Amino acid sequence: MRITFKDIRDGLANKIFLNGKFIGIVEIYSLAKSWKMKPVFHYNHRRDSASVYKKYDSCYEAGKALAKLHETTFNNIDDEDTTDEFDMRGVFKPLGYGP
Repeated sequence: MRITFKDIRDGLANKIFLNGKFIGIVEIYSLAKSWKMKPVFHYNHRRDSASVYKKYDSCYEAGKALAKLHETTFNNIDDEDTTDEFDMRGVFKPLGYGP
């Protein structure tokens, strides 16, 4: 997992790339001096909203949390271990069931 930070807006925001793929932006809120993430992908709002709305002390912490959110949202599953005719592993994941 390789996380890359690209400075935009004179240090007030950073684009976050995970393995070369753009996954979102982290921005600083000058009044509170805290960083917040803005993912560009869909995630489970019921399960993962706490990490999205949390305020972070640094750009690095917010970027790492964004990368972790992306990894948990798009968990890589090997296709070799399934023998089912229809792959049903991700059907119940939004409801909180499964890995």
